[in-house]
Amino acid sequence: MPAWFYDLPVLAALFLIYIIFGCISIFGFWIRRKFLTKRKSFKIISIAQQTSLTFGTLFMAFWIAINWQTLDELALASENEAHAILNIYSISKTIHDENSRYEVRQSIINYLDSVINDEYKFLEHGQISNQTEAQFGKLMQTVYRDIPTETIQDQMSYQQMSNALNQLVGYRTERLDFVNGELNGVLLIFFIILLILICFWNGCVSNRSNRNFRLTILALFSQNLIILSSAWLILEIDRPFQGHFHIGNTSFVSVANEIRKLNF
Repeated sequence: MPAWFYDLPVLAALFLIYIIFGCISIFGFWIRRKFLTKRKSFKIISIAQQTSLTFGTLFMAFWIAINWQTLDELALASENEAHAILNIYSISKTIHDENSRYEVRQSIINYLDSVINDEYKFLEHGQISNQTEAQFGKLMQTVYRDIPTETIQDQMSYQQMSNALNQLVGYRTERLDFVNGELNGVLLIFFIILLILICFWNGCVSNRSNRNFRLTILALFSQNLIILSSAWLILEIDRPFQGHFHIGNTSFVSVANEIRKLNF
C-alpha cells in the first residue's frame, strides 16, 4: 500500500476501506436483484460466496497470526542492534590511542543520532535513509582504518571491535528487512482480488423478498465489517515501521541515554 495510507488516522483508514469495498458489495447486491433473479442461480451464488468467504477467512487468520509475530521480531531486532551499538562503544575504551578512540566514539554517536533523528522518519514512509547509510559506512571505515594494530593490545581491541561491528551489521540488516513488509507485488494484488470477490459475492447473496431487505443489508454489513476490519489489521501490521502498530526508535533512544551516562 502507498505510504500515505499509513499516515491516515485509524478511523479514516477504516472508513476508506469500508467505502471502497462496500461499494463493491452494493454493486453485487444490485447485480443479484437486477440480473440473477432466477431461483436456480441462488445455489451457484451461495457456493461462490461460501468458497470465497471460507478461503478468505482462513487466509486472513493465518496472515494475522504470522505477521503479529513480525512486530515482536522487529522489536527484538531493534533491541539487539541498539545493544550492539552500546557494546561497540564500551569496547572502544580498550583502544590505546586517544585520537583513534575519539574518532571511533564520535562515529558511533553520529550513527546513533542519525538512526534516531533521521532514519526512522524515512522508515515511517517505507524508505531507507541515505544519510544514515552514509554514517554507518563512516563507522565501518573508522573502525577498520583508525584503530592501530601495532601492539598485541591494539590487535585485541581491533579484533573485538571487528566482531562487534559484524554483529551490528547483521542486526541492522535484519531490522531493515522489515521495511517493505511481505504483502507486496503479486501477493498484494491477490489479496485485493480476494477482498473484491468476498465483498461482491456477499452482496449477491440477497433475498428477493422486500420484507427481508433490512435483514439482508444488516447481514451484509456485519460480514463486510468483520472482513474489512481484518484486512485493515493485516495491512497495518505488515508494515511494522508505519501505521498504528509501528515499532519506533525507543531502543536506540535508551542506548543513547546510556552512552551519555558512560564515563570511561
